[in-house]
Amino acid sequence: MGARIVTGVLMIAVLLVVFFINNYIFNFILLGAVLYFAFNESLKLYNIEHDKLVYVALVFYVLTFFTNPIFIAILAIMLVASVLAHIKSPDLRMVLPFIYPATPIFMMWMLYSEYGIGFLVWLIFGVAASDTAAYFVGKAIGKRKFSIASPNKTLEGVAGGIAAGTAVGIVCGSFVMEGFLQIICASFLLSIFGVWGDLFESYLKRSADVKDSGNIFPGHGGMLDRVDGYLFGVVALLWTLSW
Repeated sequence: MGARIVTGVLMIAVLLVVFFINNYIFNFILLGAVLYFAFNESLKLYNIEHDKLVYVALVFYVLTFFTNPIFIAILAIMLVASVLAHIKSPDLRMVLPFIYPATPIFMMWMLYSEYGIGFLVWLIFGVAASDTAAYFVGKAIGKRKFSIASPNKTLEGVAGGIAAGTAVGIVCGSFVMEGFLQIICASFLLSIFGVWGDLFESYLKRSADVKDSGNIFPGHGGMLDRVDGYLFGVVALLWTLSW
């Protein structure tokens, strides 16, 4: 527990420094590092042995600096699928890490590069509030199981998390955009998608029979363990921003 608390405090401190400095190039490199670790962890969860695929993902990530990240994500998926078809590969799993986690990470870069640091703060604080509240509410009053994919989650915890994530999201969103109804919808959907992101990663880990996706964060597991909610949440936020 001590290592978990120390690591958590350090991660928050690093995030605050990143938000304060807000350097475009540095943030691109930092998100590239997130991609590198998350992609490698996903290879293990998908039981894919071709570890050099991560460098293919990084090449496509570099392209997102120059053009629309969503188009690059789709291009990456299609090109990898085309290569597998060309060689008549019996294993299509190599497409999976380009769908998740690569595509949502590309979308996180899109959120930052097109809307600014305030919207990234909105994403991170909203999902973090939802995740934290879900844990404590679940511990305090949780009784009914939420999903067999994640036995530790309860309906009460999830409801508390969504409520907290929505409230924090509304506060963050109010600083960066107008349109209160849109802010409410974005914050609510952001929280729900964050829960689904966490649930999906739990499903992947149980399918692979592992406790954590990695071990780079003492007491917290791997990169995917830390960013899973954001990877789904960013989709909801970008979608609502397009309304």
